[in-house]
Amino acid sequence: MSRVKSSTLATLAPGVPSDYYQAIADAEGHHWWHRGMLAISDALLGPRLNAGGRVLDAGCGTGGFLRFLTENGEFASVAGVDIASTAIELASRRLPEADLRVAPLNDLPFEAQSFELVVANDVLQHVPEGELPESLRELHRVLVPGGTLFVRTNGSRRHRRERDDWRAYDFESLSTALASAGFACERLTYANVVLSLVAAALGRSPVAPSAEGHGIPVGAGSPWKARLGLRLLRAEACWLSRPGRSLPYGHTLFAVAVRP
Repeated sequence: MSRVKSSTLATLAPGVPSDYYQAIADAEGHHWWHRGMLAISDALLGPRLNAGGRVLDAGCGTGGFLRFLTENGEFASVAGVDIASTAIELASRRLPEADLRVAPLNDLPFEAQSFELVVANDVLQHVPEGELPESLRELHRVLVPGGTLFVRTNGSRRHRRERDDWRAYDFESLSTALASAGFACERLTYANVVLSLVAAALGRSPVAPSAEGHGIPVGAGSPWKARLGLRLLRAEACWLSRPGRSLPYGHTLFAVAVRP
């Protein structure tokens, strides 16, 4: 059975609709965008997936990425935290073997140097500005020296903050934030190039979730779009599987950083 530890934190993250986490759970694993992001993550993580260490998904949501890690990698143990108890309850159904806890990024309930790999997917953009430095220091604290932080977040050609708890990073703003917390950034790359260019041409860009809309992709859309979108993202994954390569634009930004 999973070890699910709760606190007095919110059932939901602030400012999201009641179906936010269920929408994530429904989309993960089968929607073409999520499948493409997993392919890119696989390419960027490479041998780290089979290093046999301990992994923490910080902001694990409903457990989709942790499930991917356990099915495609080799880890001694898996753990996850999320600010919302609803997310942790859904994650526990997918990951009965995991150590899952309700906690914020800036107060992780683990000892120092507990993990060889820490993942933060679509989390940093939601951390309030005043809590960001402390949150990154916490991610640094729970990593062993030489351990890896893997980040996926909103991407933009220039740093854009829509509100205190939502932002889109560019290369410079993300690398600066990571460096200020003591990380050495090994790799930075945008992703989802073609579809982001199309969206930009149409005047569309990522927006913060609200109480009225979660912004989670639901339904695959037309079959041709799903096939095309997945093929494009898998092509990016193939390109990024070679060390040192990056992509110059996209509404998604990845970072691989190391605690020296």
